[in-house]
Amino acid sequence: MKRKVLLSSMILAGCAGAAATTSTIVPGRYGAWPDEGPFKWAPRPTETAITANDLRTRLYQIADDSMGGRPMGSLGNYKTTAYIAREFERLGLKPGGDNGTWFQVLGYGAYAYDSTAATLSVGGQRLVTKRDWMPVTPVERNSIGGVASVQNVPTVFAGRWGDESQALSADALRGKVAVFTMPSLPARVGNRQPTRGVGQFASVMDPRAHAAGAAGILVVSLDSVSAAQINSVFNTRNGMFPQGSGEPAAAISQAAAERIFGRPISQVAVGTTGQPVTAQWELKTTLSEHPARNVIAILPGSDPARAGEYVLVGAHNDHVQPLQTAVEHDSLRAYNKVIRPQGANDRARTPTAEEQARIDAMIAHARSVRPARRDSIMNGADDDGSGTVVLLELAERFAKEKPARSIIFISHQGEEAGLLGSQWFVEHPTVPLKSIVAAHNMDMVGKGRVTDVKFGGPNSVQTLGARRISPQFGDIIDSVNAIIAEPMALDKSWDVPANPLNRFCRSDQVNYVNNDIPTTYFSLGYASDYHQATDEPQYVDYDHTARLGRFLYEVMTAVANRHDRPFIAGQDTLYPSCR
Repeated sequence: MKRKVLLSSMILAGCAGAAATTSTIVPGRYGAWPDEGPFKWAPRPTETAITANDLRTRLYQIADDSMGGRPMGSLGNYKTTAYIAREFERLGLKPGGDNGTWFQVLGYGAYAYDSTAATLSVGGQRLVTKRDWMPVTPVERNSIGGVASVQNVPTVFAGRWGDESQALSADALRGKVAVFTMPSLPARVGNRQPTRGVGQFASVMDPRAHAAGAAGILVVSLDSVSAAQINSVFNTRNGMFPQGSGEPAAAISQAAAERIFGRPISQVAVGTTGQPVTAQWELKTTLSEHPARNVIAILPGSDPARAGEYVLVGAHNDHVQPLQTAVEHDSLRAYNKVIRPQGANDRARTPTAEEQARIDAMIAHARSVRPARRDSIMNGADDDGSGTVVLLELAERFAKEKPARSIIFISHQGEEAGLLGSQWFVEHPTVPLKSIVAAHNMDMVGKGRVTDVKFGGPNSVQTLGARRISPQFGDIIDSVNAIIAEPMALDKSWDVPANPLNRFCRSDQVNYVNNDIPTTYFSLGYASDYHQATDEPQYVDYDHTARLGRFLYEVMTAVANRHDRPFIAGQDTLYPSCR
């Protein structure tokens, strides 16, 4: 019995049927470009096998203009995640999200402090918000909280933030509001150049006040903060809610510090007590109207001894916001083919006369085929609609199998916004992280032609990270590839310590390998449509993507059924950390 699944105003077909197992599309016969397939594709029933036409049926719908590019928190993204969940359910998989559902809802939406309700008083006299003080937005993974409720609490000068040479005893800090001056930071903080201002002290942990049980933190730093930065704290922003559950913190001015201690802060000795403070503020958060969510499904393993272990496969379901100004589709594609062969990775520049002639020739050919088309939707067909539809094809293929270990399928949210969905999962795992024996991440698996990427071809696949913490995982992939009916050409040129474009650190595999899970990143590479309005489903090489899907099925089957899990040898120190 065939069942059709609705998505927005479109129909996405699903369930076993008699669809052709090979592609019937001849690229280049449908439009202005040699790699162009049909502009539209009528949905049809999918089948158990991983096929080009199944991939088309899925991708033409989720990468349609009507989905608006599927940015995080958008209606198009919400509909896409609903479709993924319905497919997982239709295929007979088990919910793997929170509380027996298919979803993990991320803490994403609007947040801000209310400047009219936030107060800070010294010795009973109220300071002027924005001029004398401002609350500090919590910084993820540190102890600063977003809620203050402090009543007439004594203050104590604790020295420079982060300078443990000036350490006070816990008794001197316990129950008091600790006042710090601005820290002396190193040249770099992690991988980032530190910025001056209120966020600076939040970037460097000072555990003294937190460990001692201080009631709050004030840092004399407001005078170095711009008006725009101060206003931004009280302006509503959209994003992941800042996470902090410890003592509240605020930035104060030099004048406010002088009011606390009765003299300039430069003349105050460490350990000096000051006037008591009263504070009240709260970071207000509102979840997005269209919740940002991971979609998670599980196929239980058939071997009782190994069913509690998981083979993970994932791809991200989001892309980016539409352009504010529409561009002419074919002209942009012609320019990028010549000037930006890796899309947004390559710098835009003025073409030479010879390059302009090539661009003009492409545009002229396009005009001979069709009229100009204005375009603003960043469809994300390759990035990462392609990985999303392979994820669903793998789910449909495995649903008929009985692997020894369990398979966990994760459609990640918010990769484009900072690998947020995969980070959320490893911080709020729905299965024990130590039970995940290997992870496979797919991103941009739709453009691997020799005309698209270096070392491309009909069987190419770029593999990154397979041996970073488990050389054995890389050996498994190689051995599987050596014996399967459709071997792939494994391109490992990107998997080097001096990684071009920092490839390995730019997708969701980062959060798994940082948790000591053997992880491989599978991609067909960056093409000229990367992060462009031209990343549309008619340019995807579905036959190639289907071969990659079948290859991943073989690799995952081998990992799921082997007696031992891939051995973890530890992080390879030759590779830079993505932390």
